[in-house]
Amino acid sequence: MSGDTGCKVDRVCERWDLTMGDELRERWRGGESLRELETVFNEAVLRAALQSADADVIDGEAANLYRLLTDDSVSAGQRVDAEARLRRAGLDPTAVTDDFVSYGTVRTHLNECLGIETTRDTRLDPDEGRTTVLKLLSRTESVTERTIARLTDQGALTIPAPSVTLSLRVACDQCGDEYSFSQLLSRGGCSCGAD
Repeated sequence: MSGDTGCKVDRVCERWDLTMGDELRERWRGGESLRELETVFNEAVLRAALQSADADVIDGEAANLYRLLTDDSVSAGQRVDAEARLRRAGLDPTAVTDDFVSYGTVRTHLNECLGIETTRDTRLDPDEGRTTVLKLLSRTESVTERTIARLTDQGALTIPAPSVTLSLRVACDQCGDEYSFSQLLSRGGCSCGAD
């Protein structure tokens, strides 16, 4: 298979010499969610990347590194330390994390490459919605931090200790209420719903 064919899961598996098709299939059939499969796959990518660099990988390290690189509750300092761990192993953190897949990519792989129907319940609960949006905010913060670091390293920007924090506000144009995304989910809606 050439590098530009197949789905992303297949391309990443080829790059890191992973065989995940059977495992993803069995885990899906065993009731694991697409988000759980996303995590399993991305942790396998991290483990394979570290092993390819002949780094000593202790049990649970890939899972912890994945959490440090992606979890929205992780501080910027912890994320930088995790990226430094990859650099010490001779890996480019951006190249490794670019090979991470989303649950949507896992779904596409299961549907189109493995012929598995993944339609279950298409409803989205508030916790899943919160997780999706907060992951996106965390990813944007991480990309912004890396961009600032690169610009600083190149001398195009001077800021000795940057800290990036994004805030998401949701406003209703009808009633004028404004909330953080989490507050809106906790309330279950704006004042319009109380009328």
